[in-house]
Amino acid sequence: MTGHPPETNRIRLAEIVVAGSALLMVLAAQWILSNAIHGTNYYDGDGKPVVATIVTAFRFGGVFHVTNINPIEGVGSQLLPKNVWANPAFWPFAWLDKETAADVSALVALACFASALYFMMRCFDVPVLPSALAGQSCITLFAPTLLLVYTPAGFCLTPGDAVVYAPYMAALGLLGRLDPGSWPRFGLIAAAISMLVLYSIYCDPLWTMIAAISWAIPFAVVTLGPLRLKAILVRAAALACCLALLLVTGIAGYLYTLSQYTARVQFPEALDRARVPTLVSAMTYSSNMKYFYLACVFGALLGLLTLAGRSRVLAAAALTAFAAWGAYSTVYLLLLNATWVAPIPLYVEQSLFALCLAGGVAGFYGALTAIARAVGRGAALLKQRTADVLRRPASVSLSAQAVAETRRRPSRRSEFFGLALSLICTAIIPAKAVSYAMTDAKQWAQLYYEPWLDEPELVAFLAQNVGLAVGRPVRGSVAFWDLNAQTQPTAVNLWAHGVHTIDEYSQLVTPPALYFLHGFLNQNVLGALNGFVPYPGTSWDAYAKALQLFGTRYFLMLTGSYVPERPGYSRTTYPSRPYQKESSLWYVYELPRPNTGDYSPTKVIAAESAVEIMAALRNPEFDFTEQVVVPRPLEVELVPARDMRVSIMRGGLRISGRSDGTSLVVLPQQFSHCLRARDPNVRFVRANLMLVGVIFSGEIDTDIVFDYGMFSPGCRWADIAELKQLDMKIDLRMPHLAGDRLFPRWDDAMARLQAAVKAIK
Repeated sequence: MTGHPPETNRIRLAEIVVAGSALLMVLAAQWILSNAIHGTNYYDGDGKPVVATIVTAFRFGGVFHVTNINPIEGVGSQLLPKNVWANPAFWPFAWLDKETAADVSALVALACFASALYFMMRCFDVPVLPSALAGQSCITLFAPTLLLVYTPAGFCLTPGDAVVYAPYMAALGLLGRLDPGSWPRFGLIAAAISMLVLYSIYCDPLWTMIAAISWAIPFAVVTLGPLRLKAILVRAAALACCLALLLVTGIAGYLYTLSQYTARVQFPEALDRARVPTLVSAMTYSSNMKYFYLACVFGALLGLLTLAGRSRVLAAAALTAFAAWGAYSTVYLLLLNATWVAPIPLYVEQSLFALCLAGGVAGFYGALTAIARAVGRGAALLKQRTADVLRRPASVSLSAQAVAETRRRPSRRSEFFGLALSLICTAIIPAKAVSYAMTDAKQWAQLYYEPWLDEPELVAFLAQNVGLAVGRPVRGSVAFWDLNAQTQPTAVNLWAHGVHTIDEYSQLVTPPALYFLHGFLNQNVLGALNGFVPYPGTSWDAYAKALQLFGTRYFLMLTGSYVPERPGYSRTTYPSRPYQKESSLWYVYELPRPNTGDYSPTKVIAAESAVEIMAALRNPEFDFTEQVVVPRPLEVELVPARDMRVSIMRGGLRISGRSDGTSLVVLPQQFSHCLRARDPNVRFVRANLMLVGVIFSGEIDTDIVFDYGMFSPGCRWADIAELKQLDMKIDLRMPHLAGDRLFPRWDDAMARLQAAVKAIK
């Protein structure tokens, strides 16, 4: 039996000590900083909704499911696909209180992200010390450090997304190690790359697309990097295997349909983002970022001059990716009269931050190494000349061969000093962070802290009367007058306590939902990105009918708001306690007839297009409890259902009831071809444009599951096809899309570009 030489074992042990110590020290620094500056993880108006989504997925989502119905926001849309079962950064929320779990989550995410960056750099033959230092520098992407140095803020709002991005770094590193050789090695590396990509998709299929788009250029550079045809073909074949796997399994179709069945993609003219510099780069609000990029670009350029082999390819990939991001950002800023459905440049910048960092660090280390070698050669030459002066034999002098042997076999003492020096270097960044936490951080301790709202009276009342739990009947939901800075903290707090609101904040708001607001309520949805928030519009009566159709039992308004007096309304008040603001009152109105799955209309109107459906629904005499609009006539006479009961189950709904003939029940649940009843005698129909109508005879007692998944995207294709049949159109355009020219005039383009440059300066 043969083992590794002792020297190899010592080198591996030293790497484990250095890399492991570097990781542990930076994690300790992250934990100390998070405890010194409170409330920075899952921060701001985006962070806490993500926490509510995570808690909801643990509470109501199907075990190991990627896609679930959203039981707490909107009208039965899809829950954001943040896979709480696969992403270890989300696991703390299953056991710890929300504030502690947020800090632990960021700690886990930093560990995964820094480890992936280290692994990638080592795959590109970057030595242990610079790889470890680059991994430690990732702390600048996580709160609270990023709030102090102003790096891209994505991981402050959702640290768990770092786990989604990390596999692409590891996959790039493996691709860089792939050279022509044995087939088993090719198969192993190709399989590992595919599994890493699949894991990222499984963690979050929505945000993985941002990472995939961002890292496409680096993958291309690494594929072409060897500049040898056989090596290029081998690497291209590995990527082709991954793409083929995505196509064959249906995952590619799943990713495509996930983005396509959204309001922001189907109505881009009405929801397109404004072309503003702050959506391009953190440099527009951070003076540190421009120096960071200057350093990274300079370092990567040094790397092209001083590095060789795989390390040089890493520097080239970083430079090329930075240049591609610059071109991408320029197009985003200047393409004024065309919609933009790709990720905004700011997201791409955050995704590529680690690659720029890696290229810069590798380049600087290469330059330092080159300088050290030059100094060493100079010292050797000086020694040789000294020996010549003293007329010593050449064999006594330090020959080139002796120098090489010395380099190959360092003494135990030099190994010890090298290890000690590496440990000292890896202690610098954590020590600086800890020092800051012990001194200057005191002034920031409570600056970002915003606790979960303390409104126990309101939460207790709503949780008792409409709160959700697995197996509990649906008893109605809550609607806010508006979802804004004043009301959203309360709404998010209710979501975390299992109280369902009609109001939704999500990237997956569906096209029928947005069109309903526009077509039925005459609501101006221009710029209503990522939200489903009904407003009264031109008719309070139509608004109240729509809310009750969606299942609203309680309508919430703050002090000073006004609700028209109507028969059957009852009103109570509860304290409103916004954080660090003046207290007021919540006015809670109870609506008389919420749809809890017991709307059983018997009068059917057939209308094929969205315009015709809206025309029928807007009739002042239309009664949702007795009438329903469906795309095609029903060839059966309907009778009212009775004893209807809808309850929440993991990953879906359960419905039971009776009929003396054939009945149609309109559920407060959005229609989708992905809904499936386990009872084959139950069928679904699109009702009132956006809701599901359940048709059954006799008794019904069945589960309804959401069959849309990574390997089964076919049902969503049917949803997308039906959008075209319904011919939904919203004739609204964002102001920056005005005109019929694809590109603006030259002076307009230059003015916008100058504004971006000014913002960076």
